[in-house]
Amino acid sequence: MECTNYRDEFGFLLTKAFIPAGYQITKSLELDKPPESSKYEGLSFSIDENNIVYRKGKVTPDRPGAFLAIWKRPLLDKGNKPVPLQSNDLDFLFIKVESHSTVTVNDDPGNHSKYGMFIFPVSLLIEKGIISSPKAKGKTGFRVFPPWSQDRGLIGTKVFSDSGKKTQRWQLPYFLEIDEYGLIDSLKLNKILNTNGS
Repeated sequence: MECTNYRDEFGFLLTKAFIPAGYQITKSLELDKPPESSKYEGLSFSIDENNIVYRKGKVTPDRPGAFLAIWKRPLLDKGNKPVPLQSNDLDFLFIKVESHSTVTVNDDPGNHSKYGMFIFPVSLLIEKGIISSPKAKGKTGFRVFPPWSQDRGLIGTKVFSDSGKKTQRWQLPYFLEIDEYGLIDSLKLNKILNTNGS
């Protein structure tokens, strides 16, 4: 997929779901600078002056959930090894996810996937040790588990582990389903985005 295609596709979701809910795009969608971020459709933008980092979770056919990389390149004098994001890099992390397999929609057994988005405030990411802080080194990647994560696809062999289920429990309150019309629950969106992000 061309870089601009996923930027345009996500821009359409913002226009359809966020603007009608009363949010303003205060910084346009930009492609993430590291070329490796294109694997995760990396974008950055702002909503109501909140800095957003966006990734699409990558489905791995033999494991539940989806994986994403979140990191930045260090300053030139610190080498080239990726480093975790810090709290001043973002206010929220948006992660779009898709199911492994297809589902029936409106009695049509065709190829329909489930879609959704996690919206994590930076305060939660700090608490969970994902973002670099005085208390934690941070991570350069992690796995998210939407409601359908027990589905591992046709070649799935790994068990949905207890640690995965535990992670899923803290993640699900920040999950929004995207319906077949590209709409999300605006009440839940408001609740999440009104969480203190910093």
